[in-house]
Amino acid sequence: MSLLNRLRNVFIQGDYAGRDMVKNVLPKPTQLDHLSKAYKNEVTGKQLTFEFIDELLHYKTKKKERRDLAKKLFDAGLSEHLEDAEELKELITKLIMKYQHYNSAQKIITLLLAEVESIFNVEIKPKLHPQITMVEVKALIRTCIEIEISEKLGENVLEIYNRQINGMVFYLTGNCHLEWDDASL
Repeated sequence: MSLLNRLRNVFIQGDYAGRDMVKNVLPKPTQLDHLSKAYKNEVTGKQLTFEFIDELLHYKTKKKERRDLAKKLFDAGLSEHLEDAEELKELITKLIMKYQHYNSAQKIITLLLAEVESIFNVEIKPKLHPQITMVEVKALIRTCIEIEISEKLGENVLEIYNRQINGMVFYLTGNCHLEWDDASL
């Protein structure tokens, strides 16, 4: 009896294979993937903007009557690393200025700043204590923030690497969006 004779009155819905079936399932594009594509289109089409998006303005604006980066690092016992922290903070200020005329680039940077803020507050801040060393802080930033964000960057059209990701921590700290201790809470 042939195969067709045996399969009469059988209705197959979905995939059907006589033997092995290989399915390649690609992950859905992420928000960063969509923004990267939009950024490339903006650059190609020379679509510039001269306004900052609201959420990026939020991160750029320093909260009033709060401690600055130097005071926060001093209070956390990490003041000897202030020079490096200020350099990394400045790196992000320059990154924002470099891409300020592209709406999608602003959104990428904002998304990453929001992610750094969230990860810091949930995973790093609870592990900070007065005796922590900068080596331990850097290890926390590496394992909790750098690795996770690097994996999310995908095509990385803005060329954001570990130095910039570290800079986001100190940029947010200096603009009073991150607290390293409970002194001001």
